[in-house]
Amino acid sequence: MNLYFYAKTGHRIGLDRLRRTVALMKEFDEYNPLLMVQDFRAASYAKSDLGVKRSVGIDDVRNMANICQRGDIIIFDSDEYNDLMHQDMIDFFGKFIRISDNPKDKPKKGEILISPYLKGENIINSILVDKKYFGDFEKNIDKTFFFGDDDYEKDLLKVSNIFEDLNMNLLEGFYFFINYSDELKKYYKNIFEIEDYEEVIKKTKLFISSSAQSSLEAIASGADVIYIQREDKDSNLIPLFSSLGVKVIEKFDKNLVKNAIETEFILNKNILYEKNVTITATNLKNNLFL
Repeated sequence: MNLYFYAKTGHRIGLDRLRRTVALMKEFDEYNPLLMVQDFRAASYAKSDLGVKRSVGIDDVRNMANICQRGDIIIFDSDEYNDLMHQDMIDFFGKFIRISDNPKDKPKKGEILISPYLKGENIINSILVDKKYFGDFEKNIDKTFFFGDDDYEKDLLKVSNIFEDLNMNLLEGFYFFINYSDELKKYYKNIFEIEDYEEVIKKTKLFISSSAQSSLEAIASGADVIYIQREDKDSNLIPLFSSLGVKVIEKFDKNLVKNAIETEFILNKNILYEKNVTITATNLKNNLFL
C-alpha cells in the first residue's frame, strides 16, 4: 500500500492547491509519498522550491490509475470530477482523503474530508499552511501585492493602476508570461521574481493578495493582510478570512484599497495554530492506522 497526494494545478488555475497540499505532504515524509499534479512545470517547482522529494505531472486526473494501485491511499485536492468519478475514486483507493474549502461541502460515504469549516464524523477540521511560515521574521519590505500564480488573460495589467501611487511592490506569479514584468513595472516600486516567493512573504509588513493560500501564509508569518477577491476565483475562504481579521475587498477599487491600508489591523492567527498541519497529520495517521 502506497501513499499519494494529488493537487490540481495549471496556467489558468495557479498553485494554491499545490501549496496547501505540500504543507500537509511534508508531514508524511517517512512514508515516501508521491505527489501528482497536472503539469510538469508544477511538478518540477514542487521539488525545486517547495521541498517535495517525489513529484510527477500526469496531464489529467484520470491518469492517476496509471500510477496508483487499487487499495492505495490518496490525499486529493481538486474539484475536477463528477459524482460518478468521485465514487469511482473512493472505491478504487483503500483510503480516499479529500481537501475542500467549500463551507457547504460534506464527506461522501467512504471518504475523509479535510475542511477549515466543517466538523463531525469523517471530517478533520484544519487549515493547511506550511510550518515554515510560522515564526518571527524581520519585516524589511513595506508593502507587497501578489495577484496569484496565474494570469493567462493579463487581468493584473488591467487593474494595476490602482497601486500606481501607493509605493507598492509586486511579487510575480509562477505562470506569468515572459517579459510580463516589463508591462507592469510602471505601476510598482519593485517587482520580485517568483523565486523570492517565500522570502517576500516572510519579510513583508503589509501583504495584499488575491491568492487565498498566500494570504494565509502571510498571516502565519506575522504580516497585516488584505485580500482582494478576483472575479475568476471562488470566494470560499472569505468567511475564514473574516474570522482571522483579514480585511476583505470584493473588487479592485483604489479607494477601498487605500481605506483598508489606513485603518487598524486586528488579526487573530491563533486559529492557524489550533488547526495546523501537524495536528492534521497526526489525526490522519491515527485514522489511517499509519
